[in-house]
Amino acid sequence: MRKSTIFNYKLIMRLVFSAIILFIAAPSFAQNDASSIDDALAKLPGIKIIHKKVSESPFKAEYQLAIKQPVDHNDTTKGFFYQQLRLIHRDFLKPMVIETEGYDGRPGGNELEKILRCNDIDVEFRYFNKSKPEPLDWQYATFEQATADLHHINQLFRSLYQSKWISTGISRGGETALTYRYFYPDDVDATVPYVAPMPNDIEDKRIYNFLDTAGGAEVAAKIKNAQIFMLQHEKELLDKQSAYAQKQHYNTLGGIGAAFEYEIMEYPFSFWQISNIDPKDIPTGDNVEDYYKHLMKVFGEDVSGFSDQKSVDPYLPHSYMTFQTGYYKYNLKPFKAYLHYLKGPNPSAAFLPASLPRRPYDPEFEKKINAWLYKSGNKILYIYGGRDTWTACKAEYGPTVNAKTFIVPGANHYIARIKSMTPAMQQDFAAALEQMTGLKTDMGVLK
Repeated sequence: MRKSTIFNYKLIMRLVFSAIILFIAAPSFAQNDASSIDDALAKLPGIKIIHKKVSESPFKAEYQLAIKQPVDHNDTTKGFFYQQLRLIHRDFLKPMVIETEGYDGRPGGNELEKILRCNDIDVEFRYFNKSKPEPLDWQYATFEQATADLHHINQLFRSLYQSKWISTGISRGGETALTYRYFYPDDVDATVPYVAPMPNDIEDKRIYNFLDTAGGAEVAAKIKNAQIFMLQHEKELLDKQSAYAQKQHYNTLGGIGAAFEYEIMEYPFSFWQISNIDPKDIPTGDNVEDYYKHLMKVFGEDVSGFSDQKSVDPYLPHSYMTFQTGYYKYNLKPFKAYLHYLKGPNPSAAFLPASLPRRPYDPEFEKKINAWLYKSGNKILYIYGGRDTWTACKAEYGPTVNAKTFIVPGANHYIARIKSMTPAMQQDFAAALEQMTGLKTDMGVLK
């Protein structure tokens, strides 16, 4: 089992702890009722039940839980915090899917939990939402610590759920699932990451190549011309959003003008990543209203959305950790003649206030994970979108590795899911998942 050497002593102690819990708490439940799962959870140390919901037919109990985690898994004297979990319990004998989030936790289950009709744990990422230590000591916002959180959850809940375990996650949650496999490859039997970017640098230049070629040269030129027009008509576009902008703060990016320019630099990335807009619908005339409506379709309600409230504060842990994992930047060179605020080197798409400490970028961290995935990342089923910008940074694996990639045709970051696959692709996915885990699937539940 691969793990960071700094965890060796803690690992030994945790294995002993898990063995004890397995002995005293392992259930032999013949019935799946609310009292049996309640009793089982009550025996797990460090678990608090926040609320629960029980459905009788078919039996399913949903719990919002909190688990006590060390701030620093290497030194418990640094204190503890409670991390949020959402548990869907069906049967102690059924498999468990662990959703490794990259941001806040989410309710509602996932595709794997449904097609396998199994149990599910969704884990909110440390430092997000309600899973924050007090005070926020940023040096412990790392993937080593976050994956140690997951390992602790896995070892604790294995005393209750001793069947197969599968990890999954979406976007940064998919990156989390893959990083978790790197540090703890034996914790789960298979992994299904959705739209998981695996950057190769703090400025992954594969993004630039994608944006220069997506849709062909004519479409790339059309997008660039639209960016230039919008930069030339910054005041008119911002005037249309004055009511919204007055409710926002733009301190981190240096004011609303700078925020607008960031958004125009982001526009081609988001056009392919999150929209379903046909390139033929990109405006080409000189009507500012057409461009305003077009931006609304791409970004939603506002043209100047890169505010502290919307694009900075909710993602601070993510932005901080891009200095460990890598990310993408904005190529300013083609637009320098039209920019008033963005004048320096290519800026990062991850935004941090000046008051938040920066860590030096570590190019070796993600390089080691990508190398491991290429050589040893077995039993992984990757799902990507055919038009999603992040597919440019998809994980790669060698010819002898037992893994498979499914690129859903025409799907963006939000649509690249099993339910969006063609019937033939779904059958291929189901067969690959069964081959890796021995588990049967019911793909009909996704219709």
